[in-house]
Amino acid sequence: MTAIATPTAAPTRRRSSDARTARRHPTRDSSPQRVPAPSVQSQGRGGKVLFEVPFASAMSDSDLALLAHLLDLRTHMYPKMRPDPNSPGVARLDHFSGLFLERGADQGQWVLQARTWGKPAPQSVHEWHLRAAQVALQLDPRVPLPERLPDTHRETANRPLGQGATKRLASIRRHLVGLP
Repeated sequence: MTAIATPTAAPTRRRSSDARTARRHPTRDSSPQRVPAPSVQSQGRGGKVLFEVPFASAMSDSDLALLAHLLDLRTHMYPKMRPDPNSPGVARLDHFSGLFLERGADQGQWVLQARTWGKPAPQSVHEWHLRAAQVALQLDPRVPLPERLPDTHRETANRPLGQGATKRLASIRRHLVGLP
């Protein structure tokens, strides 16, 4: 004779009606929490603005080609099937930063805007700013160049070349020279 085990229902826990209603309906004393509005940055885009280079240009095909060549700017100026919220052009500066071509307030006005989501070095930001201003200067002779950064050459500490450094590199040096 074979025995077949019948499944038994798992024991159920009954919650008190007070706990159930407390979870579903907040007390009348608690006021709704207000969520602060997100800060609006440059047309609702993210990142921190590092610098802006405004210039005027008719933005002809030759101007676009100049921007694309000198700044490695990827452009998409012509209308698409549906509205695109992206800027007309973008160039990647580093892993967390980019240079964006934005339309200005008036017809023929443009802005090269650098934004970052990281923390680039000030020297890098200055070099990007200088490069963007020089390219914009070729399109609009009224573009001002940024001021030079103060000369801050750091003195590097020379590590002593003692016996420890000599031992570490001795086998490589012997191999390069051809000694056993």
